[in-house]
Amino acid sequence: MTETASKWETRRAETARRLQWCALELTRDRGFDGWTMDDLAEAAEVSRRTVFNYFDAKADVVLGPVHDISEERIAEFVAGGPTGHLFEDLVAVAAEALAEKSTDIDLVQLRRDVFRGDRRLVAIAHDRFESVVQEAVAFILQREGADYGEQRARLLVGLLMVIFESAVERVEPDQSRPFAALINDAVADARVVLQS
Repeated sequence: MTETASKWETRRAETARRLQWCALELTRDRGFDGWTMDDLAEAAEVSRRTVFNYFDAKADVVLGPVHDISEERIAEFVAGGPTGHLFEDLVAVAAEALAEKSTDIDLVQLRRDVFRGDRRLVAIAHDRFESVVQEAVAFILQREGADYGEQRARLLVGLLMVIFESAVERVEPDQSRPFAALINDAVADARVVLQS
């Protein structure tokens, strides 16, 4: 990557972060339905056009990006990789998707706090979450076969989400550790809990 392209990517990431941060603050202060994209542009000190160059809708900017997983990684997972252990592989795929988008833990924490105070936003997030769960369940069933069962696959994805939430909660006391290490700690704790 050239230095110019790198600067452009850095500036683009900073603008996206500022837009998300301002949208979350507006939601915290006014509620999800209490502000417009024009209000967001003003708060972030950008044009309305810039807002729409980054995000298609208000929900997208508040909820943040959907973490895409490459087709190669999905194919590897469905084929039984990378380790051959379903839960380990699911954690690895999710951690990689989060790492590729350089998860901003401050935004994740602010988003979590804002969600707790806005029922409308919780409903919107639930709809997005459900589509992610359905996609993950489909990949698990492709890998394990229909006999594995949809309910078991949904439970597995739900456990992964709880582990992610636990990792987010671990950031506050120890912000020096990488998020991937916190996910690993939460997985280890989950193993202990499930074996007791």
